[in-house]
Amino acid sequence: MSAERALRIAAYLVVATGVAALYLGALIGPLGLALVALALGIGWRLRERAHPTAALGGVLAAGVVVFAGVDFLYLAESPFDAFVHLLVLLVLLRLGTARRPRDFRDAGLLAFFMLVASSAITVGLEFFFVLVAFLVAGICMLLLAHELSETERAGAADPLPVGAGLVGLGLAASAGALLTTLGLFFVIPRVGEATVALRSAARRTPIGFSDRVELGAIGELETDAAVAMRVYLADGPPSPDLLPRLRWRGVALDRFDGRAWSAQLHRRVPLLRSPGGPLELGTARGTGRLVTQEVFLEPIGTDALFAAPHAVRLRIRGGALADDMGAISVPTPLGRVQYTVESEVGRAWPERLGSVDAARYLQLPSLPPRIPALAREVSAGAGNATATALALTNFLSREFRYTLKLERTTALEPLEEFLFVRRAGNCEYFATALAVMLRSLGIPARVITGFQQGEWNPYGQHFLVRMGDAHAWVEAYLAGAGWVTFDPSPRGSAGAFATSSGAGLWIDALRLRWYRYIVNWSRQDQVRVAATLRRAAWTAQPWRVPWRASGDGSNAALLALALATGGLAWLVWRHARPGAVRIPPPAVPDFYRRALRCLARRGLRPAPAETAREFSARVGAETPARAAPFAVITAAYEAVRFGSATLSALDTARMDACLGALAHFRP
Repeated sequence: MSAERALRIAAYLVVATGVAALYLGALIGPLGLALVALALGIGWRLRERAHPTAALGGVLAAGVVVFAGVDFLYLAESPFDAFVHLLVLLVLLRLGTARRPRDFRDAGLLAFFMLVASSAITVGLEFFFVLVAFLVAGICMLLLAHELSETERAGAADPLPVGAGLVGLGLAASAGALLTTLGLFFVIPRVGEATVALRSAARRTPIGFSDRVELGAIGELETDAAVAMRVYLADGPPSPDLLPRLRWRGVALDRFDGRAWSAQLHRRVPLLRSPGGPLELGTARGTGRLVTQEVFLEPIGTDALFAAPHAVRLRIRGGALADDMGAISVPTPLGRVQYTVESEVGRAWPERLGSVDAARYLQLPSLPPRIPALAREVSAGAGNATATALALTNFLSREFRYTLKLERTTALEPLEEFLFVRRAGNCEYFATALAVMLRSLGIPARVITGFQQGEWNPYGQHFLVRMGDAHAWVEAYLAGAGWVTFDPSPRGSAGAFATSSGAGLWIDALRLRWYRYIVNWSRQDQVRVAATLRRAAWTAQPWRVPWRASGDGSNAALLALALATGGLAWLVWRHARPGAVRIPPPAVPDFYRRALRCLARRGLRPAPAETAREFSARVGAETPARAAPFAVITAAYEAVRFGSATLSALDTARMDACLGALAHFRP
């Protein structure tokens, strides 16, 4: 393959990766992607058949200008979208009308701004792979463009072949650039959020996690497989006795009007932060196990924060709010939120409930008489509130069926139809039935919306929670035990572990690390790693290496430091040992390297033990027409490299003439 063709391929790959980045950032849709792919294909085919003329380039440029004006005024949704469209057209125009190597190089350099535009929008792991592909293709393109430019300067007529050495050099340079970039990324000081925030991430419509939830609303979410959040447990997988009580509490609702639940007194107060510490949510009671959760919440369109029940401490960038039912939220919904919560998960959370609050959790709309009658019938014989709650929970779980098909078949109120006609529903119907029947018997109760545990990922030590894990359950107040969770839905015990393939879980674990150590890498992380390294340096002992760190990134940093130190020590030993001192040879003059490249393309290369003068003699013997110019070049080479001579302007002109004679020679 010739270098010119390889350059074209590399330039097209660079542009293709740039367009892929725009697609990942939703800056172009499927239709736009298809049109760009079609334009690239047509441009390649035309370039194979005929060289574009300057007149054609002028016509196309005028068309781009006209379209850009119309797009900016009438078509684009925002000025940023108009800029992206213009950028794509300019890249395609440059690529389609390229006539020289530097034109392809310019198209590739313009494509770099596609990645810049996409980086302001997307933070997904896929962007990393696009970045690596762009880096490899871009460096190969620059190397090929440089080689072709040098060939043009040397006046060579034959195309330069592309070998494995050039490909290897491109890959090695790409790896070096990537490692250097990663090193700089981790040490450059953080200055805050993204510098360019031209468009916020797409947000979903808030359903099921607002101050008012209609019956059946969560059922719409339970068919959605999109990832809602990932919950990393610092202490590893939960124990079997803890697992049934582990779920992610979001919104608490206390008022029921017959068709929907809402928060009657939705007063949220800012949480207080201890100096240099977390936000305080409560005091641990010592009745359960303290579980630390690091949550990576996707932009699902709600201001609620999700955590295991009985949260006591919260660490989050910025402030947070809490209401009197223990629901946590942020003042302004953000695109993606990372926070750490400590919860005391146990069977009981003792607290007192005053008469006013008790009346609040006993509120009921006008009910058909047969609903309280059913509650009394089911709980007949129960000796206390706990037994009553368990009897109702077991009755609903045993006698009713879980379904997402919620068609109304009667004119009855939704709850009455669920209990006496349809006898099937989703988790909201089960939770509502239990809460209403508990209240009808004088037991305070409220409905909680949130998520089930999700799927445990052993590779990332985290729960993968999807929108389909959205759930609703009941908290009932029991004297002496406080608010206790009851889940009457048959779905409540399902969906805890292992439904994805091993490869899917591994990729998701990789995605979690991407978010944790790249997207959310903060100044606090830098400070923590620096402090860990400093502490390790002070406490390190020859027989004790502190690899067993807290899993906060210090392991990788310490390993990298050890490898770098080992590599540096090896280099010092190699060059400092007796007899190993080497004086670097003088650099080979540029004109002599160019002469060697010209001869190499004709199959003439110096042997390993051959001197410059011997090689000159061999060139003269095999190709007499090149003997004179190459002898002049060889003499100048010896004078410059070994005699410290400097070429004058006249000598330089003579070298160029000799190089031209070598390049244009035809046997």
